[in-house]
Amino acid sequence: MCEDCELGYDDLPALPPVQLPSAAEALAAAERSAAVADLRRYVAELDGTSKPDLTLLPRWAEAAGLVRMLKGTHVPVKKNAALLKQPAELWARAFETLGEAGYGIAAEDDEVPFEFGMLFPDFLGGLQLALYSAAGTPMPLELLYGLADEMPSMPAELEGRADSRWRHGLRVTLDVLDRLGAVERIVADADELAKLAELTGRPEPDPTLIRLTPLALWALNRMLREEGAEAPVVGELAPAPLETLCVHLAESSPEITHTELAAWVAHRSPADAATEAAEFLRSAESPAQRLFALLALGMAGEPGLAAARTVRGEGGIAGAITAAWLAERDEIVTEALTAEEMCVGMTDHLAAMNELGVLIAELDLLGDQAAVVGAIAAAEHPDRLHLLDVIAQEHPDRKIAEQARKARFALRTN
Repeated sequence: MCEDCELGYDDLPALPPVQLPSAAEALAAAERSAAVADLRRYVAELDGTSKPDLTLLPRWAEAAGLVRMLKGTHVPVKKNAALLKQPAELWARAFETLGEAGYGIAAEDDEVPFEFGMLFPDFLGGLQLALYSAAGTPMPLELLYGLADEMPSMPAELEGRADSRWRHGLRVTLDVLDRLGAVERIVADADELAKLAELTGRPEPDPTLIRLTPLALWALNRMLREEGAEAPVVGELAPAPLETLCVHLAESSPEITHTELAAWVAHRSPADAATEAAEFLRSAESPAQRLFALLALGMAGEPGLAAARTVRGEGGIAGAITAAWLAERDEIVTEALTAEEMCVGMTDHLAAMNELGVLIAELDLLGDQAAVVGAIAAAEHPDRLHLLDVIAQEHPDRKIAEQARKARFALRTN
């Protein structure tokens, strides 16, 4: 990581737990790395007479401590010779030192901006953290372009430069990381592409999705922990309070969330897990937290259901969403829900989806969206006005958007 980055680890949002590869998986992946093969070959072919050029590979080999300058030429560093026979450690060294080789990337490509090498450690660090924070979920290249767009204005004297060259620099960087085996490219399917077009406002967004490989997650996790960041791996948060788990899992995939909650419940008795989950549900300050508490109650089995019935009887927002949750599990009949419970429960669920950035997609699954807008307007819920505003501004169906605007106006004038 870049020692000069302004963002301290105390300022980072909570990092998600990551699933690390086994030692055998890490070794096999490192052996497949084309960049590792390049570095080994570069060292093996040194003849003690050729002056190294300024391209990426010589700079990278020197940054990794594999070679050093002697009388104008590169020679192998003897104390690190054993590293060439340790694929996983060599891979990690290459990953850790790539930031120091940014000038080499710029030297190889005239389309990369000249200041790329100077800012590359910050640029690469930001890219790595963005992908790491996604916890294995592929990130659209269209969203990663935002990192490139921010770079030209970092030093005041560089303000105003065209950002398209930095976007090119991002693509070149991803090519290098791909050759190293640190990232994986995926093509978005039709549904993902439609959501991306809606999110970016571009009718034909780039379909490329990027995620870190398990080997990169392992190396970056190790780097973060060595530098004092709280970077958990899957299973480590089992002893923590549910509130802590909720914060770290905010951006995690459903699979990781399920695994972590199962470990959390297994670390304590089902009764204790149910009690803690119910208390967190009562005290939760946001819809997303309440949704997470319900997931934990479900993982606690029968004690979780019993605790949920108690919360339902206490009323309020927590009681309303718990009533709907119990009805979904056929623990109570849907007809037993009051109109207030149905409206408040639905509104809180949609507010949670809005926090997660998928409100419009969730509305598409609910059938009669006009009725849903009416239910939101009727709910005594603190987030109803904000939800109506979001629907009015972002819903692609003009009729639904207009209905939300009218409902919002009626509530404001009452």
